[in-house]
Formats: sequence, structure tokens, C-alpha cells
Amino acid sequence: MRGTVILVVLFVTGFAAGSARAQPVSYELHGDVQIGHKPMLVITAVQAVTDLRLELDRDDGKHFTVQRASLGKHQAVMLPIGDGAAGKAVYKGTLSAKVAGEPDRWSGDLELQTLVRAPIKVSYDIEHLDLDNHVLQFKLSRPAGTAELTVIGEDGKDLGTGSATYKKESPDTWLAISWTQPAGARVMKMKLHVVAADGLTTDLELVPWSVVVEHEDVNFAVNSAAIDPGEEAKLDAGLAKITEIVKRSERFMAMRLYVAGHTDTVGTSAKNRKLSLDRAHAIAAYFRHKGLALPIAFAGFGEDVPKVKTADETDERANRRADYVLGPAAAPPPFKGPYLKVRAEWKQLPNP
Repeated sequence: MRGTVILVVLFVTGFAAGSARAQPVSYELHGDVQIGHKPMLVITAVQAVTDLRLELDRDDGKHFTVQRASLGKHQAVMLPIGDGAAGKAVYKGTLSAKVAGEPDRWSGDLELQTLVRAPIKVSYDIEHLDLDNHVLQFKLSRPAGTAELTVIGEDGKDLGTGSATYKKESPDTWLAISWTQPAGARVMKMKLHVVAADGLTTDLELVPWSVVVEHEDVNFAVNSAAIDPGEEAKLDAGLAKITEIVKRSERFMAMRLYVAGHTDTVGTSAKNRKLSLDRAHAIAAYFRHKGLALPIAFAGFGEDVPKVKTADETDERANRRADYVLGPAAAPPPFKGPYLKVRAEWKQLPNP
């Protein structure tokens, strides 16, 4: 019993070998997959069959055989196509089986077109996100098609949306997408849906949220990292602001507090780096002692990221400071610009 010639193209379903009466199975090709996966032929038994066999020759000369002992009526099975090699391929061959009550083996001819392609990758960095002007730039590993962006606020609700259509820009080109949102609202998360020019899609969640906590800086004694009791009120006020922000947003995201220490230019660079680290550690430890339970990281930037640029050996109070920044616990430290040029190691305060 022999079926008619079949042409199965990407994602076309419902083809049948032979007449409706003669065909014991139907099938559907899932032929467009990412690297790491094999195209699949989904076989569904119209009636019970045994010794189901798929014999295929690929256009590069390789031969593939896949077998299944039996398939009950209405039962389905997924048979892999090829070996997952990247690129387009054409397979020609047969699908055959034994049908109960039929003297001859049923067989149908197949021609399958498949595509195994590299997954689409999206990359971005904090330097290419302009929250003030509501513009995100990202790179795509494939020629670009379209993108849709949903922006979510600190209360977990949508702030706004944006969309963009591209002109098949080459991979690794910076692509821009803008969005609209209410004035004064703070972005917590961004959901980006990207479609490459060839139709491959991906979804990415970005967490650009961070909050610089305004506070009054602690005055330390010269060459000391000890917190004077008279300065504790400043830390308590800063902690109250941190706690307020955490209560407002912790149900939407796990957070980390970053304490970055700085000095002026009096003294050697190495000495100032150590002094700023010790002072940042002292502040972080104070917050932990006062009951702040979220993860805390601290680092010393010494005199390398001044608030006010000065000559060497200049006593400048504005540069003797610490930054308190809240950011996502699972993301890199939310510092950019001159901070990225300084090799400062972030240390983690032990959890409570």
C-alpha cells in the first residue's frame, strides 16, 4: 500500500499520505528550532499501527532512521529529525508502518524542510539606558525586526509602553526604543519583547531600578573609621529613609543596599582607599546592628570618585562622604560613570 508524494514545509500541518481511507497516521512538522534542539515530526495515529519507521536522507548525504514499536489509536509521538546541526536542511524519505488487518505495509513519501538556528540574544548595559529621557538602547545578535517595551513602576503597575520597528540593522548595532510615562514616576522593571527580522523572538526582563538615598554624611575623626556617638542621629535618619523605600517596594523585588565610601585627596591614594573602605564597612555594620535585614555590600573608592574636583592634598569636606544606594539583589551594583573606571571590590556584610 503506497501513499502519494508529500511536501511538508515549516510548520504546515494536516498533510496525509495516501487517501483519507488509506492513511493510518497524520503528522505535523516542527521544523524551525534553536540550536540545542532537533526539529520534530509529531505523528498521531488515526488507527493503531506497529513497527512505525521514519527513514530520511538529508541533502548533505547523511541518512537517519527513527523507529517506534507501536502507536495506539489517537496516540501521538514526537520523532526527532536529523542531528540538530545548524542551518537549513532538506530531508527526503519515507514514513511507514504496519496496520492491523492490512496485508501490506503502509508507506508514505516525505520531503521536509528544517531550520536550526542560533538563539536570539539581547544585550544592554546601564550606560545605554536613559531613564530621564525614557530611551533604552540594546543590541541584538540577529538582524532587527521589531520591539515592544512595557515599563513597570515601584508599585508593580504598568507605567507606560513603547514600540519600535527596525530596518534589519546588522547584529550588534545599538537599537533604540522609547516609552512614555507619567512625570516623576520611578521605573522598577522593564519587559522587552524583541522580534528579529527572520521572525525569531525573545523576551527579556530588565531591572534598572535603583534609589540613591539622600542623607547627611557622618563626620569621622582624621584617619579614623570609628562612628562618634554624636553622629549616630545622622545614620538613624538615613536608615529611616532606607526602611521606608524597602517597605514600599520589597514585595515586588529583592533588594540590596550598597554603601560606597569616599575621601578627599589628603594622604596617599592607597591609604585613602583603605580608609574609605573601613568607613563604608562601619556604616554598613551600623545599619545591620540597627536591624536592617536585607543584604548589604560595601566598597571603598578612596579619592578616585570625587564629588568636587580638587588638587592633590586638598582638604575638601564634600568629598569625605558615603553613598547609600538601593538596587536589585540579583543584579550588578547600580553604579556607572566614573565608578566603573575604579577597581573597587564590593564586599558583602554577613547576613543576620
